Amino acid sequence: MYTTIISVENLNNIIENNNLIIFDCRFNLLDKNLGYSEYIKSHIINSNYIDLESDLSCEVSEFSGRHPLQDISKFSNMLNSYDIDENSQIVVYDEGNSSMCSRLWWMLKLIGLKNCAVLDGGYKAWKLKNMPTNNIVPNRYKKNKIQYDYNYDYLIDTKTLKNKLEKKSTCLIDARDADRFSGKIEPIDKKAGHIPGAINLPFKDNLDENGFFKNKDELKKRFEKILKGNTNDVINMCGSGVTACHNFLAMEHCGIGLSKIYVGSWSAWSSYEDNKIEKEL
Repeated sequence: MYTTIISVENLNNIIENNNLIIFDCRFNLLDKNLGYSEYIKSHIINSNYIDLESDLSCEVSEFSGRHPLQDISKFSNMLNSYDIDENSQIVVYDEGNSSMCSRLWWMLKLIGLKNCAVLDGGYKAWKLKNMPTNNIVPNRYKKNKIQYDYNYDYLIDTKTLKNKLEKKSTCLIDARDADRFSGKIEPIDKKAGHIPGAINLPFKDNLDENGFFKNKDELKKRFEKILKGNTNDVINMCGSGVTACHNFLAMEHCGIGLSKIYVGSWSAWSSYEDNKIEKEL
């Protein structure tokens, strides 16, 4: 079973397995219909489309951030409609850098489903190697009746994060691009900058020049350089709790221990008028 990363070749080797369930997670934050329209045109055979906002996020509230976690009952029902259980091998992918599909990978881990892997290189790599695609939308499977629960050991809210930062008892890693972290630009959220005390480790630097994950040794060195052996209280964040999952995945893949996700991330933190922010202009 694959639990972190799967190659194009290995996915093709198991493409006909009965326990395999594939999810296409292509999504563009600035053009929210693009991912589904691309899926309808062409996708990996037998793959099902998952929408970041309607499937993996619930309704936004004042201080929730842009992509709060989906209601657990709705998430359970969705998984049940695909006949997913602990024996399923799940594979998720997006267009190329795995920033969207990592959110689903992480949410599955959050409910205890470990046999899920991200397709290295995504749909772009699949097409480059001429692997099988079509435009057929699979039928839903029979409905299971499993009720899942989120493991809150992997989660942290704004109030708790604020207390930890005041006590300087945590390592907060921000996965956004350097220009967004510094406050030079902010294309999505209302305020620019970052949380004081955060360390910038852009998720894109987990990948090589061809869009594939770097090897485990390279990834481990990248994170250990800033963690300095302290892996007991690590929190990942980004703009809205999506690309933070990419760093979480990379850490899991290279063998670094348990970390948390601040799901609200910058979009939640910056929604509070009294929360401090920093800029590096």
